[in-house]
Amino acid sequence: MALGLMGCSHARSNNESIDESEARKELAIELKFLQNESERLINKDGKVEDKTFQSYKNDFNLLSASINSTSKVETQSDSELKESIAHLAKDVDTLTEKEYVKSYKRFNSSKTIYEVTLMNNMHDVIDATKTSEESSNVLDSFDDKHFHSSEAQIKKDVGPAISHINTASKYKIELMQEEIQKHRDSFTKLQLEQLKKATHNFDLSLNDQIKSIQSYKPISGDYNISRNFRYNSYDKYTNACVYITDFESNLGIAKAGDFLKKALYKVLLESLFAVFITNAISLFLAFYKYFLLMSQIKHRVHTSYIKVIFHK
Repeated sequence: MALGLMGCSHARSNNESIDESEARKELAIELKFLQNESERLINKDGKVEDKTFQSYKNDFNLLSASINSTSKVETQSDSELKESIAHLAKDVDTLTEKEYVKSYKRFNSSKTIYEVTLMNNMHDVIDATKTSEESSNVLDSFDDKHFHSSEAQIKKDVGPAISHINTASKYKIELMQEEIQKHRDSFTKLQLEQLKKATHNFDLSLNDQIKSIQSYKPISGDYNISRNFRYNSYDKYTNACVYITDFESNLGIAKAGDFLKKALYKVLLESLFAVFITNAISLFLAFYKYFLLMSQIKHRVHTSYIKVIFHK
C-alpha cells in the first residue's frame, strides 16, 4: 500500500544540482503522497497491516527530519495522523527557496535515510544478537533459565522463545530490507552491499539462535549441538557488525563500532583464556611427567642401592 515515492523513482545524487523550483515541486509531490496515505490510514476499512503503517511512518518521519520539522508519527492513532500531517504541511509551506533545496538534498541523503528509517531497528537487532548481560539475546535468556531444567520444562518454552525471535528481531530485519530496497537509489553500491550483508548476517545469526534453542538439551544430555549453533550465531553477529560498522563509520556515525569493539574484545578474552587453559594443561602435564620421571629415578636409585647392599 504505502511504498513511498522513493521506491517509485530514481533519487537524485546530492552532488547533482537542483534548482529551487524543482526542489519545491519534488517535496510538494512527497507531501501530497503522505497526505493521501494518511487519509487512507484514517479511513481504513478494517485493520491495516503493520508493514503498511511502518512504511508510512518512515516516509513521514523522513520528510519531517529533512525539513527540520518537529512533527513525528509514532503510533497509528487517527488523531495523531491528522495532527501530524497538518503540522508537516504547514512546515513545508513556510520553507524559503534555499531551504527547499537543502531539505530536498537531506531527503535524498543516505545519512538522513539511514538515521530516520533504519538505524533504530538495526541497533535493536544488534542488541538481539550480541552476547552480554545488557542484551536482549533470546538464546542467552533461554540458556540462563534452562541450564538446570528438565527436558519437559525446556520443551515447554522452546515455542515461545522461537516465536519471539521471529515476531520481534526477524520481523525488524524484514522491515529494514524493505526500506533498503525502497531507498536503493540513494545509497552507493558499496553502501547497499554493506547494508544487505549486515542484515543477511544478522538474519543468519538469529537462525542459528533458533537452531540452538531447538536442539537444546538438559545439562545431563548432549549439549554440543546446541553449543555449536550458539558459536555459529556469534560468528554471524560479528560478521554483521563488521559491515554495519564500516557503513556507519563512513557516514560519521560511530554507534555500531562500540558493539564491534566489545565483540572483538570478548573474542580476544576468550582466545586468551583458551590459550591460558591450554598452557596451564601443558604446564601441568610437564610437571606431572617431571615428577613421574623423578619418582622413577628415585625408585631405580633405591633399587640399585638395595642390590648393592645385598651383593655385599
